[in-house]
Order: sequence, then C-alpha cells, then structure tokens
Amino acid sequence: MAEEEKNIKEVGFTVDAGLIQRLGYELVGRAETAVSELIKNAYDADATVVDVDFIDSYQKGGTLVISDNGIGMTEDQLINGFMRISSADKIHNPISERFKRTKAGRKGIGRFATQRLGEQLTIITQTKNAERALKIVIKWNEYTIDKELGSITFPIEEVDKEKEEGTILIMNGLRDGWTVAAIKRVYRYVLDLFQPNYLSDRSKRHNSAIQNEASFKVNFSQEVNGQKEFILNEQISIFDKALAVFEGHINAQHKGTVHVKSEGLHIDDIIEIEYDKKNEDGDKVINRYYSHLQDVYFKIHYFIYQRPQYYRGGITKLDLTSIQELSNTASGVRLYRNGFRVLPYGELTDDWIGVDRRWGQQSGFVNVPLANKNMFGFVEITDPKGDIFEETASREGLIENEAFKQLSDFMYKSLFAARLRISEGVTLFKEQEGEADDDFTQESEEKEQSTEEKLKELDDLVDSIDDDNQGDENDSDNQSTERKEERRKKEKAKRKKLVASIRKEIEEASMLRVLAGMGLIIGEFSHEIKQFQPSIYGYISQLKEENLTENGIVLLNGITHNLNNLIAYTAYFNATVSQNINRETEPIDVLAILDSFQQTIANDLSKNKITFDVDIWDYDVITVPMHKSEWSSILFNLYTNAKKAINRAQRANGKIFVEVGIENDNAFLNFYDNGDGIPIENRSRVFNAFFTTSTPAGFDAPSNDRLVGSGLGLKIVKDIITSYKGKILIAEPTKGFATCIKIEIPILKQ
Repeated sequence: MAEEEKNIKEVGFTVDAGLIQRLGYELVGRAETAVSELIKNAYDADATVVDVDFIDSYQKGGTLVISDNGIGMTEDQLINGFMRISSADKIHNPISERFKRTKAGRKGIGRFATQRLGEQLTIITQTKNAERALKIVIKWNEYTIDKELGSITFPIEEVDKEKEEGTILIMNGLRDGWTVAAIKRVYRYVLDLFQPNYLSDRSKRHNSAIQNEASFKVNFSQEVNGQKEFILNEQISIFDKALAVFEGHINAQHKGTVHVKSEGLHIDDIIEIEYDKKNEDGDKVINRYYSHLQDVYFKIHYFIYQRPQYYRGGITKLDLTSIQELSNTASGVRLYRNGFRVLPYGELTDDWIGVDRRWGQQSGFVNVPLANKNMFGFVEITDPKGDIFEETASREGLIENEAFKQLSDFMYKSLFAARLRISEGVTLFKEQEGEADDDFTQESEEKEQSTEEKLKELDDLVDSIDDDNQGDENDSDNQSTERKEERRKKEKAKRKKLVASIRKEIEEASMLRVLAGMGLIIGEFSHEIKQFQPSIYGYISQLKEENLTENGIVLLNGITHNLNNLIAYTAYFNATVSQNINRETEPIDVLAILDSFQQTIANDLSKNKITFDVDIWDYDVITVPMHKSEWSSILFNLYTNAKKAINRAQRANGKIFVEVGIENDNAFLNFYDNGDGIPIENRSRVFNAFFTTSTPAGFDAPSNDRLVGSGLGLKIVKDIITSYKGKILIAEPTKGFATCIKIEIPILKQ
C-alpha cells in the first residue's frame, strides 16, 4: 500500500506563452472592441478625461497613445492586478473608489486588447500619493509557443511623473494601418459605447455610464508629421422627427409591456407582451411571464421612408431622405449592459432580434416595413453582479442563456405588436384622412356599400362631370362662381373618398391572399387525412383484440379519443372546403350551423373547461343566401377570440353564451364570453385591419401560428357581414359576462 502511494504523482496545469496570442489578437477580433476595452478600463479607474492619439498611424507600425487622468496603479496593483491574467480585483471591488461607478470589466483579460493593437506596450502609471511614476515595457512578440508563460518577465522601473495621477498606455508597432475613416469609425463606436441617456431610474441608482455624463469625456486625435487634428462629433439629432416611438419595459414582476406612440398616425397604446412558454406537447401555456428578466427597458425611434405625409408636417421630405441615408450606416437596435454597449448587437450586419429575416419572409403581406433600417433604438439591461447576463470572453456578444433567449423573444414580440398598430394607423390614414372612424359600439344609419356599388357610383360621378361641364357653358350669369366652386369641391372630395375606399379594398384583397393560401393548405390536409382514416381505425380494432395490460388499454383508449377529435375537426374543415367548390349561395339555417359548430368544438371546450350555452329566441332563423364557409369563418373567429380572452382573464371556468333570434327582419346572434373584456377605448378599433390585443408569435413559431393574432379575424367577419347588408357591433354584455358581439344579417323573405 505504501509503495502504491509512493508512485502517485500530483500535477497541475502549466501555461504556454502562446496563450497571450489567444487572449489578444485571436480573441479580440475587432479593433473597435480593443480600443473600447481600454477606454472602459479608464472609466473603471475613475478617469474624467481620456485622450486617444493616433500618431503616424496611416500605415502599419504607427503608435497609439491612450492617456487618462484616473487614480492610477500602485506597484502592488500593477503586479497583482494588471500583470495577473484573469485577476479578480473587479469581482471583489465592483464599484469604483472615487465616483462609485459600476465597473464594466469582470474577466480580467481586457488589457490584452493592447496585444491586438500593437507589438509593444509601454505603461506609465502614477497615483496621487506617490512621488514617482512606475514604468514597464511589454514586448508581446516574446510570448511565443513552447515557452513557459511565467518565465517571460519585464522590469518595472521608477520614472519621473508625467502628470499628477493617471495611466498612459503607449502601443508601438501598430498591427494595422489607420486611415481617417477608420479612426472616425472607432470614434463613432466609442461615442456609442455609453448608454445614450437614462432609460430607467434603476440605471441611475446603479450609477451606470451614459453619453452625456459630465464627469467623463473621450477626445480623439490624429497626428501626422507632428500636426495634430482632433476628430469631432458629427452626430445629428433625428429622434424628435420619428414617425413613432416604441418604449418597452419588463417590471420587477416579470411582466412585459410596450408603449406605441405616434402623433402623425394618432396612436397612443400600451400593449401587454407575454412569454407564452408551452409544455412539451405545445398545447398548454406553462409560463406567461419573463421569469429570468426584470427591469429591462428599451426605446426605439421608428421611421417609414418616402412617406412624409404620414408625419403630418412633422418632417420635411428632405429631412426624411437624409435620415434614410443615415440608416445605411447608423440604424439598428443597440444593446447596453450596465451602461456599456455590447457588440455586435445593432451593427449593420447584425439581426439579433430577427426582424430582417421575418420581414423578408413576409414581403407583400402588409405594406408597413419593419426592418433594422427603419429603427434607431437602444436596449438597457442592468445586471451589476453579472448573475443574469454575461459577456463572452471576446467581448463580442452575450452568452445565449435562457435570459438572453427571453430578451430576444420580448424584443421580437414587442416590435411586431407595434408594427400591427402602425399598420392599423396607416390603413386608417389611407382610408380617410381627417375623417372620423366608423363607430362599431352603436348602430349607424350609413349603409355599407359593396365594391361593385362604389365603382358604379364613381362611374356616375364621372358622367356627372361631363354633364356639369356642358351645363357650365349654358349657365346663366345669375349662378355665382362661388356656388360652382363649392359644388366642384364637394364632388372632388366624394370622388377621392371613393377612390381611397376602393384602393383600400384592393390592398386588403392582396393581404388576404396569404390567408386564402393557408385555407387551401388546410383543405388539402383535411382531404388527405381521410385516406388514412380506415386503416388507422383497422389497426386500433386489431389492437383491442390483443391481450393488453390495463395500462395498455388506457393508452389505446386515449389514442382513440384523440383520433376521434382529429377526425371531427378535419371533417368539419373538409365539409367547409367542399361547400366552397359550389360557388352558389344558399339560405343559411343559423341554428343548424351553430349546432354543427358546437359539436365540432365540444372536445376543445372540455379540454379548456369552457361551457357553451345557446338560448334560442326564435326558430327557423334563415338568412339571405350566403356561403356556409362564411359562417364557419364567423363562428371560429368569435370562438377563438373568446377563448383567448378567457385565458387572459385566467378564468377557472370559462363561459360562452349565444343568443339567436329574429328582430326587425334581421337574424341576430349575440356572442357573450366572460373573458377580460374590451376596454372602452378599443371598442371602435377591434374591427380595424391589424388591430389586435394578442401577443405575436415568437420568431421560431410555425407559419400558421404567426397568422394567429394578426388582427385580421374580426376584420374578415365584419367584411362578410357588411357584404350582405348586415351589421356587427360591440353591445353591452349581460351580468356575468365581459363582452358581447352582436351580429345582424337580413332574413330570407318568402
């Protein structure tokens, strides 16, 4: 036993000097990142001024000097701090000594950015209380492979002070040439290194860095042949000219909201954003909140280019063109952690929220763009201890943990929810600028016109123009010029309104083609399912004859039950599609349609613990000739909206109640639910295209899920009903219910 113990050796890791190359040149890939790391070190050292000087750097071999007036380093801090790889000083002391700043660094490897920039580093550092400064010259090329890291040393010497306190880094033998354009690019990045302003009180409490902080300034200059030229800030103010501003927040209770505001489009809405994490089967939400996030803020300035009319005088065409040009170099949504920018988020080639990829897939679906070039934005995350978000060692991105996934999900859903509100505003703007919206909370005397009727009226107006022109030639002098002009203005306004209305319907037809394509896919799927039905039931019958265990019988019964549900759904859709093959309309028995629909959703009602009751006021409720599929669309949209409202209200027992009868030669259907209701301010908007209170689907959601909650459901229902001279409105619900949607359609007259 003693002999065995004698042969056991204890070993530890040794470090090859080539590690310095890995931590510097290979790990820090971008020059902007390298310079910013050194400036952050100056900020952590309580500097108020940092001078960055490029000397004869237009080609390789130049010099870069970064000088700050921070507290400097003592000999012990230089040896055990700067010269120690992955030192823990900033972990043990996360708050700065003098100004109590939240320090940016944590990993203890940021200093190796100097190796990325130049071949030799000279450090001159002095503290306020020291009589002399300390100097060390590090020759990075001596750190070659096959050498022990600790065997390479450099002398520390005392020299005369260069300043009262602070640190000077001199990088000789620059590895890259620096043109004026390259220096300006780094300068612009450094300007964006700090958070633009306080987005929240939390960042103020943690003393995070901001751009307009009076106690920290960075100066850039270039020196060529002894002539120094300062690089100036050429930023322009554009944010007050935005078409819309999106402001998002996740509070301490992990609940997300986004505020969409646009003066030009008359939008001022606050929308709740849910995480909606589902179970493995994907049929039940197990987490509605962003459990890993709190106190997250963002602010995004949104522009639509080449459409100055949407801004209602808030911007000139020339200014909008200038901002569009600026978007080619400075747009995107940037991410700031503890006051410091994190690359590459918000760079031109970065699409961390996924809007460019999604927009490319949806081209043609809606004429409101949402791409990185349309946005100038900032996201603030405050995480002083680094427990939630952690940067990669290369300082180029965050580790993609669950918190980062939730942040991406929140940003993506917030932007698409905002986009739908902008779509609604643009649609209303095009429809009738400056005129009141239709009131769907009460009955209106104005009759809806079909597209055919609008075209006929427009045709009649054109004819009337010719008649008026002829009449003008024969008019007596008694008719005043003012009356003629007034009549012409009224007719012109009427023609414009008709043209705008027809154009809107044509655009909507284009948008609905996507939904129509989805309907064809569902029809094809339902038809194909029928082919497998006999064989599946045959296999189930054979399994029932086998000697199954008790658990096997339970599982088989479950399979049979779920298959029956699937067949019921597909049979309903198959019948609906089959009915559309014959384009002839027929009188609709509302009670029969409602009974068939209730049987179809019976299993879904049971699974969601929702009761569905019908109160029949009259029998033989027969409408004018319609397509049965149109009633399928009406009932499914009403049901899915009610179900979502019940889920949002978190009702233990949901209730849907339907009244059917005849009133004033109209078949009526009152659809009640006990969900979360429709706020008064939204009742006039729920039938607008693209208005929705549903949280958008996530980026990775299937395409059919993305169409759910698109804000087109009730718009389609309204279009169907009004095309038959019917009405739809939000009525007052009876006691015990939160919402009532009332539908009236003319009855069939014998």
